[in-house]
Amino acid sequence: MGNRERIVIEGLRLFNENGFDLVSTNQISKELEISPGNLYYYFRNKEEIASELYSQMTDEVRRNGSWDSPVTAAGVATIYVVALGIIQRFRFVFADSTTLMRASPSIASRHQKSLSWATDRLIALFEELRALGHFRCPDLPGSTVGRCASTTAVVFVGWWQYLGAICGERAATHTHLGEGARQAFSIVEPHLTENFASEVTSEIDRITAYGTIDGVPPACP
Repeated sequence: MGNRERIVIEGLRLFNENGFDLVSTNQISKELEISPGNLYYYFRNKEEIASELYSQMTDEVRRNGSWDSPVTAAGVATIYVVALGIIQRFRFVFADSTTLMRASPSIASRHQKSLSWATDRLIALFEELRALGHFRCPDLPGSTVGRCASTTAVVFVGWWQYLGAICGERAATHTHLGEGARQAFSIVEPHLTENFASEVTSEIDRITAYGTIDGVPPACP
């Protein structure tokens, strides 16, 4: 593994643990036992490291193949679980987004576009569910569908911060991932047929039934 990749990986760890604002390039280079000059060869400042990580995060979200798969209960569940898993892995972006966006106008601009993209994809997903007959009311106003999508996005980006406030600085487990996915799904769930909604929640439970995120054991009941 080259130093550039090591810097990015260590930057992610420190940003997640301490917050973007409290991490310096000197701290990153010290943890890696490389000189600051070596770090600056690849990145001029910590904002560039954060920008690289932001690009990785958005690439992972967009590569989530479930967005383009046939709309099934398993596919919907996978979209929710994978999206929340990615957000957890890059949680520093959302932990203090105001500070990060002020420090990097480039990230701020991309973040706005990314949230709009995610909301649009959720709207498209819900409209596909409507077309397939999975909505209780086929004539549900488009404005309601849009609000479901935007509120779902809010739950996505805020779930891990909420959990951190409840559990403290403890490990995130697949149990928490499942809880978050069900919370996000609960926004549109009342508008879906009972059978399909039940299938999606069962799939969420199945996907998140075993293991932990990054091998970390359960920490919060």
